[in-house]
Amino acid sequence: MITRTFSFSRTTVNRIIFVLSLAGILMAIYVLQSFLRHTGIVCATGGCEAVRKNPASWPFGIPVPAVGLIGYTILAVSAFLRTLKLPRRRTLLFTRIMLGMAAFGVVFVSWFTYTEIFVIKGICMWCGISAVNMVIIFFLLLLERKTPRTP
Repeated sequence: MITRTFSFSRTTVNRIIFVLSLAGILMAIYVLQSFLRHTGIVCATGGCEAVRKNPASWPFGIPVPAVGLIGYTILAVSAFLRTLKLPRRRTLLFTRIMLGMAAFGVVFVSWFTYTEIFVIKGICMWCGISAVNMVIIFFLLLLERKTPRTP
């Protein structure tokens, strides 16, 4: 039996996280504009309108896509700043910020997915894609922590 282990460098993982964060930003902007303009969006599941129109999609008066936009922006900026030649302390700070933001993101998308299914009774395709995206980012950050540091 042949066993293959895949290992990515920290730089590769950071690049993947950066690209996924940019994708999250684009999704959040697309969905947020529909929330703010009260217009429809492309939706394969048919639940996007039900989600957009439901008051549960506006926790504390903030549209859910705005929370995603802020979170993904923090992740993208932090991933970019980690590429700069900064002292190791700063790089670790940005890593902790990213891990904290991704952990918050996973908790938030878990709550919102639950809300979509059991409260709103509709599933937004874009919210689902964003949830999977955030979970992938979180697990990549956990994977990165286990990757040995290169000198």
